[in-house]
Amino acid sequence: MLTKSQKKYLFAIYMLGQEGGAVKSTTVSDVLGVSKASTVKMTQKLIEEQYIIKEPYREIRLTSKGVREANKLFTPSVILRNFLRTAVDVPDDKAREAGMVMATELDEDILEKLVQYCLSLA
Repeated sequence: MLTKSQKKYLFAIYMLGQEGGAVKSTTVSDVLGVSKASTVKMTQKLIEEQYIIKEPYREIRLTSKGVREANKLFTPSVILRNFLRTAVDVPDDKAREAGMVMATELDEDILEKLVQYCLSLA
């Protein structure tokens, strides 16, 4: 099972790479607001667990396993973002950020129930 930090990194790589494209680790650091050293450390963990591929001095790519896990985060984030925008009238940029935070921070069972609730209102 992925940690919250791993989820954040996978989600960021997925979004930056638009479903499979290569991403620079410095860009991931900038987007997440973390140090380059933190990104290197997490990159190693994600490589070991086969979520990403990164050759030395090359860009990061999600593996098929990484794409599957990132999709599990992306879909709920979109549903929650749309709910926040339409039902609660949250501006899109804030709704997008909140959707990402909820998708990566909430317990999987709670996230699933919240997503199902949002879908039931549609």
